[in-house]
Amino acid sequence: MARKFPDTSQWPRIQLLLRFSGVACILHGTLWGVYYATHTMLVLAVLLFTVVLSGLACLYLATQPTQRALPALAHCLLIATVIASLADSATADTSRTANLFLIPIGVAAFLLFRNSGIYLRWVFPCLCFAGLVFFANSPLTFTRLELLPSDISQFGHALNSITAMALTLGVLAIFRDEQKFKVELHSALARALARRELCTYLQPQVCAQGRVIGAEALLRWDRPGHGIQSPAEFIPVAEQSGLIHDIGLMVLEQACRQLREWSEHSDAQHWKLSVNVSPLQLTSSTFVEEVREIVHKFNIPANRLRLEITESVFASDLVATVMKMEDLRSDGISWSLDDFGTGFSSLALLRELPLDELKIDRSFIAGIESDKGKYELIRKIIEIAEILNISTVAEGVETEAQFDCLQAMGCAAFQGFYFGRPMIAAQFIGKYAAG
Repeated sequence: MARKFPDTSQWPRIQLLLRFSGVACILHGTLWGVYYATHTMLVLAVLLFTVVLSGLACLYLATQPTQRALPALAHCLLIATVIASLADSATADTSRTANLFLIPIGVAAFLLFRNSGIYLRWVFPCLCFAGLVFFANSPLTFTRLELLPSDISQFGHALNSITAMALTLGVLAIFRDEQKFKVELHSALARALARRELCTYLQPQVCAQGRVIGAEALLRWDRPGHGIQSPAEFIPVAEQSGLIHDIGLMVLEQACRQLREWSEHSDAQHWKLSVNVSPLQLTSSTFVEEVREIVHKFNIPANRLRLEITESVFASDLVATVMKMEDLRSDGISWSLDDFGTGFSSLALLRELPLDELKIDRSFIAGIESDKGKYELIRKIIEIAEILNISTVAEGVETEAQFDCLQAMGCAAFQGFYFGRPMIAAQFIGKYAAG
């Protein structure tokens, strides 16, 4: 249940922000770019046409379900605004106004990157507002806009001011809508927890011979009026609101109840069940005792329960995390590192954590049968895991060709649509266990 980047629940508002900003940049840049070009002010014309390109980039990114390019785009807009501010200059009648565009950039960065690191969350917005103050009080410039006709100069400053304020109000309105959405989602999620609308689906995991050896418990929300929702749509809100602790314990209880039911089937009594653990759960001082209490309550063998973490745990107190993992591992509970290769793990950190399993992310599996680079990368990951005495699970296996490649490399276990889609527990046991 760990939160991943990008946050898909935030993406619709990011798309709206990108479209809004893109249209504003294109209109503003085209208007002034054409004017400067027709009045032989080529340097300023080029500068304004780069604003048009930034607007096109915004519209393009709005079609791509990723946030990874957003920091780069924010820096490009900052640099373009700084250059525009240097090209701007105060006159006897008006003050410099190009620097006002630093306001919506800073506000958008502060709201957009509030779950990122210190630099994007605090330093970058501070740079924007520091630049705003600097250019408002500094005579530094490399051009003289007094060369423009007085009425055009005044119109330009007025247009800059209006556009910058409109962008700022637009950004605030977009994120105000997001906060309203999150409040409503939080209330609905709290009710769902009380009404037991949250449930776990099971996706099979198989060994190299294709035999089912267990499953991963995947959280779903059967939300009235919305249908089945995936964790990506509500887990970020659960983490921000603190509900993640109660949800995590509920999922763990459902998993242990499932393991107890499996014990009554001869084909399933040795299956293992993997449960995702949020990094925020691991920070709780009561996490270890709560897990032990649930395992004891359902009276299941602890060695049939596997807890999955993501590489984001490396950003927390590693010593405390390792201690908690060791405590539960001493009880027989095993640990798996999910989505391996997509975060910031290193070999040194892998040696620090008491891991039993690495789950190779699905992004590496796709196209492995034809991509030699991916093939060799996964082969090395499996070799490293063997050296560290850690087993490997390949996620997202969807074709027989992928399965054959991974088998040949020595991968220990497999998971993906090729073997079965997530399904409710009753269907799972009926399909995969005959006894």
